[in-house]
Amino acid sequence: MKTYKIDSEDEIDFLILGINSHVKSYKLCWEINKKLKVNFVKTQNHKLQTTKKQSFERYSFIDENTQTRYNILSNRSPSGYLDPYNKSVNYFLIVQDGVYSSKKIIKSLSKIDDVLLVFELNLSNIKKITPFIIND
Repeated sequence: MKTYKIDSEDEIDFLILGINSHVKSYKLCWEINKKLKVNFVKTQNHKLQTTKKQSFERYSFIDENTQTRYNILSNRSPSGYLDPYNKSVNYFLIVQDGVYSSKKIIKSLSKIDDVLLVFELNLSNIKKITPFIIND
């Protein structure tokens, strides 16, 4: 049996923000929707590509004007962490495609009372990027 390895030269072009908040994911999304005039909705849980056993709560929003996709993922599930190297982070906001300003997003989220801390993750320092890749 032969094994093939696929080398991908594609650049990873998305933004990952860490969000610390002690509220449940639905309440956090409700607050974000209310304050930022967006419409995050609960979608199918995010399952890791490596192991389909772990799934994480997921809320999505697509900005039709800029074609930017936003996903909020819980960092915790009953079977472990999405990113075990960032256990102190409660949620991740993944921003893909379209046009966006990370500074504006961080500033807007920081104004929400239930958001204790929001910060940008340095993609080059993340040990595994695959858990953050959403294919749908």
